[in-house]
Amino acid sequence: HPPTQPRRSVSCSAAMIRWSTALVIVGILLLVLNCMIMQEFGTPFFRSRIHRQQFAGSLFVSTTVARPSVSLTYVSPTSSLPTAVIPTSSSVAAVTFPSSSSPPSSHVANASTSNVACAGDACCSSARGVELWGDVVEWGDAHTTESDVECCSACRQFEPTLDVQNGAQCNTWVWHPQTHACWLKHQKPDALHKSAHITLRKGSHLDVPWISGVWLAHKPCAACVEPSSFVGCISKSKCNTTHACGSPAIDGYAHVDVKCVHKSATATLYKQLLAKGTRLETYHELHSDYDGLGVRWGIGHRKERWQDCEQACIDFKISQGGGPYSALPCNVWTWCSQPSCFEPDAHKHSFGDCWLKFSESPEQPEVNMREPMLPAYLRRHRKQMQAGVPWVSGVLLPPGVAFTNGTWGPRAYW
Repeated sequence: HPPTQPRRSVSCSAAMIRWSTALVIVGILLLVLNCMIMQEFGTPFFRSRIHRQQFAGSLFVSTTVARPSVSLTYVSPTSSLPTAVIPTSSSVAAVTFPSSSSPPSSHVANASTSNVACAGDACCSSARGVELWGDVVEWGDAHTTESDVECCSACRQFEPTLDVQNGAQCNTWVWHPQTHACWLKHQKPDALHKSAHITLRKGSHLDVPWISGVWLAHKPCAACVEPSSFVGCISKSKCNTTHACGSPAIDGYAHVDVKCVHKSATATLYKQLLAKGTRLETYHELHSDYDGLGVRWGIGHRKERWQDCEQACIDFKISQGGGPYSALPCNVWTWCSQPSCFEPDAHKHSFGDCWLKFSESPEQPEVNMREPMLPAYLRRHRKQMQAGVPWVSGVLLPPGVAFTNGTWGPRAYW
């Protein structure tokens, strides 16, 4: 047998090599980690001072930016009556559309190349290669701007309303250089200040195409405070209605109490009036869309004029086999006046579509759309609403019942 001492020496040599290799690898890893930390933060003392100076210099300087004055007015029964008259004309008046707020044109045509993007005297803290998160207050798939500067300006000009994230204002924006999509968002204070530091220190990440920024100023908003009392709806889920069976559109018509509606006092009254042959009084409003339960589906039910649609409501015969609401009387109608009529639903509506409906309170209709329309609705559907409200609506009322201005319905906030 060979001597054991040489084997012991070889074993010790191998162990030393393994330990040396491990120490070298650990040293390399520590060196790389140290370089990464230095590149990201620098020395803790000097880097933190730079951050504080940049934070104070570019984020807390008060800058005056011109903003359009937009006020949110709720439709209430005490408001004046908008063009609710007995029909005397056979033509629909031209649409007059209130122009929606849009970001001002920028002197910078392309994305900013530094952490401060400026257009005139309006400056924004921004960072390339960063996509900031937040609750969306305006969706970018329907909102585009020519530059990140204009996207920041849109965030500054955003007018918060109670029906959008409970009055949250825009304090975060994200812009895509290729699609020009400009997403306006809201972050809570802790997340917002973290994002503010990110926009100051982050470098470019080639795998992230977005440019993001924050705005730390606070914009007062009287319309963002929920009123102590109200009639109608102030959001798609907050309604105070006089309907015994509730507002049907409050949950997208998913839980309408059909039995309650059929037994309602309004349904009973109209059935009695129709049985007696009572002539109902007619009212209509141009550029408006009233809500109700469809007793006659409008798609495929076309009329050449709104007067014809109104007459169809008058002539409607209660049936038992045309859907869950066909056994209700018609007291509300809506007619499409344009080649294409927008509704925030999955259907395509075209000229002549005549919807016959039932409402528990036709004298105080729940309004889906009306001119002037809610600013937040115009922002959400800016492309679809460029031609204004294309619908004409009307009601049939018992003799002597006054027609009021109505209230906003849930669909006004879709």
